[in-house]
Amino acid sequence: MQEELLGYVLGALDATEERNIQQKIDTDPSLQEAVRKLQASLAPLDYLDKPSGPRPGLARRTCEWVAAATKDSDMIEAHYVPDHLSELAHTNITTQFSTSADSLSSIASNESVSAGDAVVAEDDLPEDDDHKVSLSPSRFQLWHPRSWSFSDALAGIAIVAVMGGMLFPAISYQRYNSRKMACQDNLRQVGQALLQYSDQNGGHFVAIPSAGRLSASGYFAPVLKDAGLVEDDSIFSCAGLASASPVSIPSLERLDSSDDGQLEFLKRNMSGHFGYSMGYSDGEKYQPLTNSGLTNTVLVADMPSINQPGRRSINHGSWGQNCLFGDGRVEFIKGDSVGEDAIFVNDYGIVAPGTSQRDSVIAPSHLSPTSR
Repeated sequence: MQEELLGYVLGALDATEERNIQQKIDTDPSLQEAVRKLQASLAPLDYLDKPSGPRPGLARRTCEWVAAATKDSDMIEAHYVPDHLSELAHTNITTQFSTSADSLSSIASNESVSAGDAVVAEDDLPEDDDHKVSLSPSRFQLWHPRSWSFSDALAGIAIVAVMGGMLFPAISYQRYNSRKMACQDNLRQVGQALLQYSDQNGGHFVAIPSAGRLSASGYFAPVLKDAGLVEDDSIFSCAGLASASPVSIPSLERLDSSDDGQLEFLKRNMSGHFGYSMGYSDGEKYQPLTNSGLTNTVLVADMPSINQPGRRSINHGSWGQNCLFGDGRVEFIKGDSVGEDAIFVNDYGIVAPGTSQRDSVIAPSHLSPTSR
């Protein structure tokens, strides 16, 4: 959550992620307070538009110090601030950041700051033998005004902010891509179960009842579960939705014994986050698909949405959907068609069984192949 909040404050989230985190922030006072703290910590960036910029030679001085420290390990140790001084140093720096905007502007425009503003005064140090510390120039070289000014610190913060702006979109894309791949892994397992089912049933994939209380596209999932071909309901979930909408596949017995109200709810959710092919019509009656080399026919895909153009799925931010083809292959398809074949409507442009085995029509879980 801290990562998402920082991305929100920096404006580095995509539209869907920003909308989701905004909803959480609006309803959670603790998140609102966390956002305020993050915004306050980035407040010094507001002063980067002042005429005064980082002092010349910042990159050169940094490289020189790194080169010297590489050769002389004592230099690294010399910049270590003991624990009993960290609180004093933190208080000194916090005081400078909390001054008025006019003071900050004045400090940023100065050629340098005084040593008393940059390091802990000698009188403030404890004098007992256990905590004696040398105050030689090399001991606190990083705090010395000739090495780092307040403008340098602001420049450093700006660099971190820019890097964050570049990093968070990359993290967001990587997270999206990993969810897409996890969804594909689940679809492959569903495909293996369907292929095993076809081997046990004369080459036919699961047939949706053309009539009755269980006539719904999502019927295939309880059938695979009852046949013992699926042991983990989570394979019917899309990784992008799994945490917010966990999947539970009902048994056929539970479906049969449910009253009408409960049955309608179960039918809408009985195939998890995926939709199944409605089969096709041979002109006389509904026919289920058979395992006959349907290399370009979509058998299962991310659940379609009636609110999106082309009924494309929202499982992956409406950017496309993972599709399981009749030969067990899984691909991510952008848009709503494979070649010239629309995925979610038949060749007549309606949600109904296809005109042939090659005409894919993936339907929401609750729709019947014979409903109009």
